[in-house]
Amino acid sequence: MHNKYTTKQVAVTVGVDKSTLLRWIKQKKIDDVKHRDGRNWRVWLDEDVARVKEYHDKIHQLTLNLDSKNEGETQNNN
Repeated sequence: MHNKYTTKQVAVTVGVDKSTLLRWIKQKKIDDVKHRDGRNWRVWLDEDVARVKEYHDKIHQLTLNLDSKNEGETQNNN
């Protein structure tokens, strides 16, 4: 049996706003879900959530790397 989540639940789990999650889909940074309910709302499964977490972690790590690089350059310039 698969766990099912709403878009809002996935956004909270990942730590982003729902609008960010929807923007990532619109910009094709992540694939849209394959399942919809009777209202045509997205139904997120565990594998969908894992995919979003992976993307979030990837961009978060890139941001941390850039921040630490910039911090090092700032300290070297002082």
